[in-house]
Amino acid sequence: MRKFALLLVSTAGLMVQSGIAMADGSQASPDAAQVMPSDPDKLVCKSMAPPTGTRLGSRRECKTQREWDDIQRQARQQTEHQQDNGFKSAVPNGG
Repeated sequence: MRKFALLLVSTAGLMVQSGIAMADGSQASPDAAQVMPSDPDKLVCKSMAPPTGTRLGSRRECKTQREWDDIQRQARQQTEHQQDNGFKSAVPNGG
């Protein structure tokens, strides 16, 4: 009975999320927004993946295109920094 209730709740959650996506009319992939130049102050909502190890807990975050671009730029800079410098210990002499 408990498994059925969990299945029912998770199925209802998926149906609600798909209904929200259909209401938004946002069926384009996130890459499509990067290809086409758009208004940097336009509000863009993205579905965020649930935490690792669970299928529940996904959420939507809404930010301006300018904010999403800044987040992507910062992540790219951090990745490039780690690739250039490697993962080094903050403590001198590895201690």
